[in-house]
Amino acid sequence: MTVTILIFPIGHCLGTHYSGGDPDDHVQQVRLGGEIVELTDHEFAVWSLAHGLVDEPEVVPGPWDRACVEDAFADSGVSNAAELVDQLLTRSLLAEVDVDSPAAADFARQHRLLPLHLGLGNSAKYSTMFAAGTTEQPLVGMTKTLYDMWLWAHLAPNLLAACEERATSDSPDALGLLTAALTTMHSLLAPSAACLDLAVPEYQP
Repeated sequence: MTVTILIFPIGHCLGTHYSGGDPDDHVQQVRLGGEIVELTDHEFAVWSLAHGLVDEPEVVPGPWDRACVEDAFADSGVSNAAELVDQLLTRSLLAEVDVDSPAAADFARQHRLLPLHLGLGNSAKYSTMFAAGTTEQPLVGMTKTLYDMWLWAHLAPNLLAACEERATSDSPDALGLLTAALTTMHSLLAPSAACLDLAVPEYQP
């Protein structure tokens, strides 16, 4: 069986925070649950790349994993990308998940999915494709199943509970929905249509 271990960024980007007038005196901030954590520019670059790439015609689509993130820094000024990935994994700002294993359910119990764009619905021309973005421009398209998950998952205490609530007789079971959500997650993360956050504390194992 092929093992598909994907890498995911955890947290909501809050942007750059300057302490004063010195342009070099700044940190990058990410909200992780109820805490604001600070990253260096290089840490933030690695965390950002874990979201995936948008509109890169030379990149062959495929699973977004640790190797993809590290390879993206091969010719950059970030020479210690592998070390930074390890540090961010330790700080719970990155997570590696085997989406085909029982560990995926454990990950889903500890995290939740939050929408960040506006829901734009579908259109008469493309009735099976649903979009999210801004009032001026759709930025990501989704199937009805993924769109429903994107719309409602934030009301559940964690991602697994959201999958259990969305599962019906006409859809895959909860674990099937979870696998589908995780394997397509970077299509939401890359354009910042959604973020993964920690589960509501009282529901974390």
